[in-house]
This record gives sequence, structure tokens and C-alpha cells, in this order.
Amino acid sequence: MTEPFSKKGNDRTLDNFIPKSESDFMEYAELFSHKLCPYKLSLIALLKVMMRLSLTSLKAVDVKDFASSITTILARSVKYFSFL
Repeated sequence: MTEPFSKKGNDRTLDNFIPKSESDFMEYAELFSHKLCPYKLSLIALLKVMMRLSLTSLKAVDVKDFASSITTILARSVKYFSFL
């Protein structure tokens, strides 16, 4: 039995979720990454195009910050795979 005053439809999906805060965007990114899982074979091509289109409007300092994050991810994955 559902409670009489419970909110309906508070399951967040890519279609109904409008992120506003940084934590919202983190949650949105997680939803988006789950949506992309079935397309792993084409994921690299998608990410390259998305990043090119998304980063064009940003300031150089923001793109540099993004590049630094990618470099950190690369370093972690190289470190991880060197132990295997």
C-alpha cells in the first residue's frame, strides 16, 4: 500500500531529471553512463565527438581542467593495468 502523501514519479531518469547543482550533475552523469553501457563498442567515438562539441564553448582554463581530469583517469588506469 502506498502512502497517501507520497510523491509519485520521483524515480529519476535521463528524460525527467533536470540537474541544477554539482551533485545533481554527478547523479545525471551516472544515469547517462548506465545508458551508454550497451554501446561500449562505439563509446570511444561517441565520447570524442561529445567532448569536441561540448568543450568548444568553454574557456581555455576550463578545458585545461577537464584535460587534467582525463590525465588523472589515464594514470590510474595505467597503474591498475600494470598490476594485472
